[in-house]
Amino acid sequence: MSIKYLYLDDEIEELTRHIPELLSSEDDELEIDLKLPKSFGEEIQRLRSSEYDGLILDLRLDVKSEAEYRAFTLAQELRTRATEGTLTDIPIVVCSTDAKLKKSYNKDGTGHDLFDSKYLKEEDLVDNSEVVAKELVAFAKGYKHIAEIKAKMGGRGPQLKQMFQLSAEELKPLDVRLTEHFGEVTGRLPVHEYARFILREMIWTSGPLIDRKVLAARLGLKDDSPGFNELIETKFNQLKYKGPFHEGWDRWWWHLVDQWWRKTCKSNLAFLDAQERASQLTSATNINGLNAAEPLDREYATKFWTICALYQLPLDPIDAIRAETKNEPLPWQDNLSMSIKAALDVESKANNLFPHQLEKERVNELKTTGGE
Repeated sequence: MSIKYLYLDDEIEELTRHIPELLSSEDDELEIDLKLPKSFGEEIQRLRSSEYDGLILDLRLDVKSEAEYRAFTLAQELRTRATEGTLTDIPIVVCSTDAKLKKSYNKDGTGHDLFDSKYLKEEDLVDNSEVVAKELVAFAKGYKHIAEIKAKMGGRGPQLKQMFQLSAEELKPLDVRLTEHFGEVTGRLPVHEYARFILREMIWTSGPLIDRKVLAARLGLKDDSPGFNELIETKFNQLKYKGPFHEGWDRWWWHLVDQWWRKTCKSNLAFLDAQERASQLTSATNINGLNAAEPLDREYATKFWTICALYQLPLDPIDAIRAETKNEPLPWQDNLSMSIKAALDVESKANNLFPHQLEKERVNELKTTGGE
């Protein structure tokens, strides 16, 4: 299956000119068609009459072209027409230089929901082209997948089974407020609304779905353990998320992993330290090279459950500080955590990480005692 993106940029300089070829070389399914933007009406017509699977927009389209609009304006019109059913819903990503994003995009949060993601030209599209290509393909396939599911939606139960690729029995442990979002919304949401919810509230945020680092932490393992990949492939592959966008991000259903552990190891993960978890896993699976994770500080506990947002290392909740996030976590989501050490580290501020308001008194006390 070929995935074709239209890439609109009003300044086709040497760097921009080579991006399509670079991204396409990373994935045989991906094709990038770089064009100068047309006038607003002509651009809408081009997208209506074409078969593009996705759209990449430079933030500023009106500097050196006939376009009289910017990415926000075009994206808004495309989303509105898709909602009305007069235009096919496709993923839209914005890319630009760091300076342009800081000057405009980062200061105006009202339009962020229009885009599925944002990328920097050199840091992402060039230096991280393999990952970006994989994500672009996943965005396009995910939109197509959701559109197919929408066309078959009949009721709450069948709808969820199609969206999450879970059986009725596997759906039961999920938070009812999560399932109600998909099953009890009046009318069918446009594809981009389903996409935004799945990506931002499930795939990109730890909760019912967890990533590789959190999976390793909860299993008490180093994520680079020699046997970890074998464990995933032989025991946990069937527990992976296989719904829309799964091609771009490896995620596992936590409640299925927990059920597997209880059935296989006959114990409760939360009560075991990392060494005990690694030992039980080795005995139960006969897989060698499952090395126990170590704490990021020698004084820290090892009943790991999350990841330190700054150091990206396993963290026991007893040594965690809740970090501030743009929005309060939804009921089924995990809090973003940072270690006590990170909360006292000046690098946290440089990485835009701050203790939650409810934690500031505790952090101030730790500063006066030197973190003891």
